[in-house]
Amino acid sequence: MNREILLIAEQVKDVYNGEPWFGRSVHDILKETDEGIVFEKPATQHSILELLWHMITWKEFTISRLRDNDDKLLSYFESNDWRILDHADKKLWQVGLERFAELHNELVELLQQQKDEILSKQVSGRNYNFRKLLYGIKEHDIYHLGQIAYIKKLFQR
Repeated sequence: MNREILLIAEQVKDVYNGEPWFGRSVHDILKETDEGIVFEKPATQHSILELLWHMITWKEFTISRLRDNDDKLLSYFESNDWRILDHADKKLWQVGLERFAELHNELVELLQQQKDEILSKQVSGRNYNFRKLLYGIKEHDIYHLGQIAYIKKLFQR
């Protein structure tokens, strides 16, 4: 049976490019964000660029664990959690958008291939199961999307 895992896949899709209940999708908000503001740091907090790459890191983690691929140790993801980005490198925004879209598609496809049994299995290197990870990655994107939307309004030109 794969009823719950397919529901999670649909929710992940909806958050990224659907019509989620909470408002506008990740794709829509990122697509409409003025590239000129993504490098701005409000009161020394994280920039939109940093938030995007942080979201990328944990999508990569989720995919690696679903694939049971431990070639990237937990320390890799932890060290890249809030990676230092060269805000002078203006290509990082477009590269990040493309990478996030690729990871989204890969995650949805991977989820659609799973069975519900995986949900109760423990995630390698963590003290929780895949159910918590998969609902969590969706919530993680929503949380940071809220931050991005707020920063966007602060610097809107």
